[in-house]
Amino acid sequence: MKHIRNMIMAAAGAAMLGGVATAQAQDLKIAVGFPPGSAAFYALDNLAKNIEANSDMKAKVFALSLLNLKETPPGIRDGIADMGFVLPPYYPAEYAETNLAANLSMLATTGEQIESPGTAMGAAMTEYVFLHCPECLTEHKRMNQVYLGTGTSPTYILHCTTPIRTMADLKNKKYRSGAANFGRWAEAVGGTKVSVPGNDIYEAMAQGVVDCGMFSATELTNLQLFDVTKYITTKIPGGVFAGVATNNINRDTWADLTPEQREVIFKASARSNADVTWKYYADAKRNLNDAPDKGIEIIEPTEEMVKFSNDFVESDLKVIAEQFTNDYGVDNAQAKIEKVAELVDKYKKLTKDMADDPEALAQLYWDEIMSKVDLTTYGLD
Repeated sequence: MKHIRNMIMAAAGAAMLGGVATAQAQDLKIAVGFPPGSAAFYALDNLAKNIEANSDMKAKVFALSLLNLKETPPGIRDGIADMGFVLPPYYPAEYAETNLAANLSMLATTGEQIESPGTAMGAAMTEYVFLHCPECLTEHKRMNQVYLGTGTSPTYILHCTTPIRTMADLKNKKYRSGAANFGRWAEAVGGTKVSVPGNDIYEAMAQGVVDCGMFSATELTNLQLFDVTKYITTKIPGGVFAGVATNNINRDTWADLTPEQREVIFKASARSNADVTWKYYADAKRNLNDAPDKGIEIIEPTEEMVKFSNDFVESDLKVIAEQFTNDYGVDNAQAKIEKVAELVDKYKKLTKDMADDPEALAQLYWDEIMSKVDLTTYGLD
């Protein structure tokens, strides 16, 4: 309907101008289910500024007020927002192909170590979805969305209301899990996984619904968790959160744009993916430095705990393949896992010096991945 309405408006404008049609300017509504000041808002606010600076389009970011995190995918699908910060793990069946790759995020912190594993995983996810996974693009299409890339968190660590110092301390705890692989880790250490939407973590920790949250230190400010976190155990479970489609856009909105407008948004999205990854990393580093002054004890895990997590990642690859094959009907899951692992290794090497350089990371996104996408057809079939 939106596409038809814009065609009618364009035709009317052409008639008024003696039959010469001109491109219609666009006003884009961008939804992010995090508050102002968060890493996600920072990235999408910069996205809006880049769009406005390089086109005749207007863009406004709505932080929390338009759609929360769980409402965003259907909200973009239905045109409530034109663009938004989508978390595919909230919809495991609808985004099964994308979630298969996101479930492999713990590969980012095993093997070769880099300062910001999120830079490698975000680029690996983005290349995989754009260039190697037509099934991923199809499922975004079924949600009436066009995928525009992925940014990721820094390393996942434990934020708890009780101290976790040993393997024994890990048992019988309730862990908030934001993705299936982290939930399996919680069960592997003898705990219970609890699914809580990101916007509800504060209350869940404050009321004892969960003992620990598994997420990056960025969420201490993103979700105002400094007040409810008393202990942080670093390095475990490891991995990053890669179940992100940073700037998904409604397909009807995308189709209504001129080729020049689509290119502007595409280039701005490369920077936005880099911005969210960098901002998450920078805020996590600052928050960990600030934590002791806010009454939070920082605990280093034992070697046994780190080894357990690394061994878990290796053994979990088979579980991931079986789960996505049997539960979600993903074909050739093992081959897809191997491809993602290959890409993670590739981008560890390419991004190892980019932890604090979002401009270089954005250029990498463009040169290695997004410049290879044919915008004359992408998202229009």
